[in-house]
Amino acid sequence: KATLLTALEVATEGGDTEFANLYAAYDSLSDDDKARFANLRVVHSFAATQRLINPDASDRVRASWEKVPSREHPLVWTRRNGRKSLLVGTTADYIVGLPAEEGRALLDRLLGWATQPRFSLRHQWSRGDLVIWDNTGILHRAQPYTAASRRLMHRTTLLGEEAVA
Repeated sequence: KATLLTALEVATEGGDTEFANLYAAYDSLSDDDKARFANLRVVHSFAATQRLINPDASDRVRASWEKVPSREHPLVWTRRNGRKSLLVGTTADYIVGLPAEEGRALLDRLLGWATQPRFSLRHQWSRGDLVIWDNTGILHRAQPYTAASRRLMHRTTLLGEEAVA
C-alpha cells in the first residue's frame, strides 16, 4: 500500500532520493499511446535489475538471479477505482509478444518519459526526515553517495497493497 522511509544517518555528499509519479506520467501520454499500450504485458524480474548493476556477472551468479520467480503484469495498471498508471522500472525485463529490441526500446522510452522533471521530485535528506509514498504508483531511486559516507535509512512497508490484475 505504501512505503515509509526515515533517515537515521544521511550521506555527507549525495544520497538524495528521486521519486517519479507513474500516475501523472500515464495521464500525460497521448491518446494514441494509451490505446497502443492498453493490452501490452510486461515481464518483471529480479534478474533485469541485477543485470543493470552487474552486467559482467558470472554464469553462476546469473543462474542464482533466475531462481527468483518472474511476474507478468500489464504495462498499464488499472486500479479498482479506475485510476491508471504505468508499470515500468528497472524490474521491467521485456514486453510479451514484441521483438526483444522493440520491447526494450519501448520500456526505455517509457522509463525516460516517467522520470522527466515534470513527473519527478528529488528529496535531499536531513536526519530525521520521514517520506511516505504510494509504492504502487511511484518509482524511487537513491542517488549515488560517497563510499566513505555513512547513509542509514529505515524502510517500512505497509500491507494492504492492491494486487495487480
